[in-house]
Amino acid sequence: MPVHFHENTEFYRITEGRAVKISSPLKRVRHTVSVAPLKSVAISPFSFPFNNVLRIREALKLQVLPYSAAGGMELFPSIVEKTPRSSSGVTWFVPSADLESSTDSASQAPVPQADNKVWPAPLPLVAKIAGEGVTFWLDEENICSMLWRGGVPTLYRWKPRERATVESEHAWYEAYCKSRGEELGNVFALDAAQPSELSRFMDILKESLGLYPWIGDVNLSKSALNSALVLERTVRILSRAASWVLVVGLLALAGNGLRYYTARQNIDALLDRSSDLYRSAFDPGRAGRIPNPLDLARSRMGELQSGTEGRSIIEVFSDLGNILEQNPSMDVKLDLVRYNLEGVDYTGSAPDTETAQDFRRAWADIAGTALIQNIHNVSGVGYRFDLSVKW
Repeated sequence: MPVHFHENTEFYRITEGRAVKISSPLKRVRHTVSVAPLKSVAISPFSFPFNNVLRIREALKLQVLPYSAAGGMELFPSIVEKTPRSSSGVTWFVPSADLESSTDSASQAPVPQADNKVWPAPLPLVAKIAGEGVTFWLDEENICSMLWRGGVPTLYRWKPRERATVESEHAWYEAYCKSRGEELGNVFALDAAQPSELSRFMDILKESLGLYPWIGDVNLSKSALNSALVLERTVRILSRAASWVLVVGLLALAGNGLRYYTARQNIDALLDRSSDLYRSAFDPGRAGRIPNPLDLARSRMGELQSGTEGRSIIEVFSDLGNILEQNPSMDVKLDLVRYNLEGVDYTGSAPDTETAQDFRRAWADIAGTALIQNIHNVSGVGYRFDLSVKW
């Protein structure tokens, strides 16, 4: 929160169950802050290798879960120092009953549409002790105090004013620090029941925010807790939805990956088979996988074709068409044609052996040799024959 956020903020103090304004009236109010004499507050430091507030809350809840089975306690983390990858600060533990009482009183401040915050009463007085020592807040009914170390609160106490004094509490802190081998440090007390002292509050507040700006983000209100819980639940729901989307995406990715892997295996097997075929046909002594065997085979076939005096397949079919056109009565049916660079082989049928021989003689006039093999009579078909034509 900006250091100068108090310029649009009205300040109240909670006393005798009601909110009493401290600051001067403002024309435009964006925030309200109520300093509350909370009766039970526990303070604990934290340090994590992350700086997301929701993750910090979750981590803190896991830490205190074994000790909070009975419930009735709420926690509020305040980040004091933050880096891109870590954070440290303090956690405020407040009983739910005390929290509801202070929040209900703070809600009496008639500022609709404002951002409402609740601070423990001694918090904004830290500038008067330069971050080391004890700050006291007194009002008509309460004495609240906070022990500070290095500008960070470490201990909170509350006593009813009718049963304690600043002096008696001062003595308690002296004994407490002595038992820990520490010096108490500076001491400052502000009596909010005295108008002359309360008038100093705003100047002290500005000084504290200038030295310790993280104070402006403290908020121990029930409404802030409810908003945080709603946000946490929303984040969890969205996280679950995102997780399912991620799972579905991963499954789809895995399926695509499996299909790619299978296809890749098939391609590799095809390349291996193509290499084997090329090797057996053109280069038996060659080892290993052959790159682009199809292109190499085409090239070798072109070389072989260019070195022969054979006829192309187009010429062969042209000759066949001429034979049938010049002999329209030649009733020959061809079932199979096998072409290679050396010639062409036919398997067909004719109504009689003479027609088959006429077909052979027509090819013999064009090619070097034309021999009929395996001519035989087939019932209902005529005479089947095999004709081999060589150039």
